[in-house]
Amino acid sequence: MMTAEPDPLHVLREANGLERADAPHWTFRLGPLRPRLPNFAWRKAAIDAHDRHHLITGYPLTLAGEIQLAAWEWGAGRYPDWRATLFCSPLILAGIIAMPRRTRRAYEAGKRSESLHPKRQPS
Repeated sequence: MMTAEPDPLHVLREANGLERADAPHWTFRLGPLRPRLPNFAWRKAAIDAHDRHHLITGYPLTLAGEIQLAAWEWGAGRYPDWRATLFCSPLILAGIIAMPRRTRRAYEAGKRSESLHPKRQPS
């Protein structure tokens, strides 16, 4: 009898203590703090692709990895919703200040890549 391979996204989330993408709230680590925020519809729509980008790029689920992934996603095409883009903007700014070379390399890598986020429809 063959067993199904585990979904890498499920494995990533479980290994890092992340909630399901459709959970009503989500928690993130900020040093010793564990802020809990509402999981808005725009975040639910973006998080699966975002987490898959972690798997594709290899950027870890750390503050540095989130900064790099935010820069990569900006280069690759950002988020389909302006609120998700706005939400990740402080990460880009922090990366430019704290780790400019890695942030720039991640952005450049994103420009040579394609995002899994749905394409924005022209208005």
